[in-house]
Amino acid sequence: MRPEDELIRKRQLDRARIMAWLLGAFVILLFLITLAKIGMGK
Repeated sequence: MRPEDELIRKRQLDRARIMAWLLGAFVILLFLITLAKIGMGK
């Protein structure tokens, strides 16, 4: 495997990790908004 390939692979892995964190944060945000809406309804 060439060094350039390893660099590209590392960038892809970093990008995938960032996307995973952002997606997780988005899910948590939706969950908190839902809880807030349910709480306001009572």
